[in-house]
Amino acid sequence: MTYQSMRRLLCNSTVVTAILAILVVPANATSPRAASGDHRQPAHGMPVVLTGKDLPFLIGKPIASIRVIDMAGQAVPFQVDEITESGEYVLDRGEAPNTGNGNGVFDRQDEIVFLWGDADGGPDILAHERMDGLVLLSGGSGLRAVIIRADPSLPLSSRRYIEYDHATQRVSTPYYYANFAKDRFHFLRAGVKDFSGGGGFIDLTNELRVEILLRTLFGIVPIRYTEDNMVCFVRRYKVGPIRLIRRGDFHLNLGMGVKSSRAAVNQICYPQLVEVPVRVNLPVRFRTLFSQAHVEMTPIIREGGRRFRFEVPSENIILPIGGDRLDTLHAAIPVGKMFTVRHHGNTGYGWLLNTTMNPAHLAGSGFVIRRPPSGRRGVAECGFRLTVRDVPRGNYYITNRVVFSSGRSGDIERLGRSVSYPIGVDLSRM
Repeated sequence: MTYQSMRRLLCNSTVVTAILAILVVPANATSPRAASGDHRQPAHGMPVVLTGKDLPFLIGKPIASIRVIDMAGQAVPFQVDEITESGEYVLDRGEAPNTGNGNGVFDRQDEIVFLWGDADGGPDILAHERMDGLVLLSGGSGLRAVIIRADPSLPLSSRRYIEYDHATQRVSTPYYYANFAKDRFHFLRAGVKDFSGGGGFIDLTNELRVEILLRTLFGIVPIRYTEDNMVCFVRRYKVGPIRLIRRGDFHLNLGMGVKSSRAAVNQICYPQLVEVPVRVNLPVRFRTLFSQAHVEMTPIIREGGRRFRFEVPSENIILPIGGDRLDTLHAAIPVGKMFTVRHHGNTGYGWLLNTTMNPAHLAGSGFVIRRPPSGRRGVAECGFRLTVRDVPRGNYYITNRVVFSSGRSGDIERLGRSVSYPIGVDLSRM
C-alpha cells in the first residue's frame, strides 16, 4: 500500500475517528453515569446539570419564566440551554445561529445548569415543609437544595462566571483564561488565577501541543499529525452566566490535499472545569488496520510556570518544571490518574483522563515531562501519552477533564473527584 493510498484510507476511516475522540467532542456526546457509593462532598465549582427528565414539573413551561432561588428567596445564578431532539444545542450567536430550531419552552432534553456551591447547603434544608419547586440534590455525602419555578416575578441573579470575546477567541472566568487559535481546535495561550499572594493571572501555558502517530500493521509507514492539522470552524456559540458552548465544524487536514470527513464539535467551558465527554464506536478491531497509535497532549509551560511542579500523586511523581529531570516518559496507564501543574498547592490546574477501554490494551502509555521541541518557546511540556495497541470492536467512552483551583487547599483534587459523583434529584418535598 502506498503512502498516498494509506492517507486516503485514513480520510474515511472510523478508526482514526476513534483515536481523535480523545480530542474531539461530538455534538450529541453523552457520558455514562458514574457508580454511586462515594461518601465525600462535591466541590463548590462542580456544575449541576438537570434535564427535563429530572424536572418533569417544568416541561412545557416558557424558558423565559424559569427562576432558581435558594431557601431564603435569593437568586441563584443559572442558565437554561435548549437541545433539539437530534442532540444539537440551540446557540444564539455567531455566523450560523440555530435559534430557529428552538421552541422557547422547556422540553424533556433541555438542560438547567448551576453550580453545586451556589445551591443552599444550610443545616435545616430537610426541616422545611413541602414547598413548590423544592429540589433536593445529593452527591456523595453532600446534600443541597434549590427552588426552581416557572415564575417570572422571582428575582434573577446578575452574577456571571463566564466572559467570552469571539473576536479574540478568548474565554475567561474568575479562575482561568484561554485564547483559542482561530479556525483551529487547540488553544494558543492560557493562564490561571494566582492564589499565592500576587493576585491577577499567571500566564502559565503557550499552545496545547498535540501529536498523533499512527503505525500500519508492519510499522513501516508511520503517519504523524499535530494540532496544526486539526481545523475547527466555530460557526455558532452561546455564552451564559454558567458556561460557554462553542459549536464548530471539525476536520483533520491529512495533507496532500486530503481532508478527513467533517464532525460536529462542542467545546464547553465551566467556571472551574472544562469537560470533554466522547462516545466512540469502533466498527472493526483496531489491529485490522494499525499495529499501534499514540496521542500525546502536552501543554507548553511558559517562563511564568518555572516555579510550578508537575505532579502525579498516584504515581508519587513530583518534578520541578524548572528542574533538570526533564525528557522523561514515566510508564503508567494514565486513566483515572490526575496529573497537576501547580504552585504553593492551590494555584494551577489538574487534568484527568477516563475511558472504558480495557487498560490491558493501553500498554506503553505514560506521563510526559520534557523540554519543548525546536521551534516551541517554553520551559517544559507536561502531559500524557495514550498508546493504543489493540482494542476490540465496540462502543467506548473517553473523557478528558481539566479542573482549575479556586484557591482552597486541596481544591484541584476535590473537584477531580467530584466529577464522578452522580447527582441525585429528590422532588418528594414539593
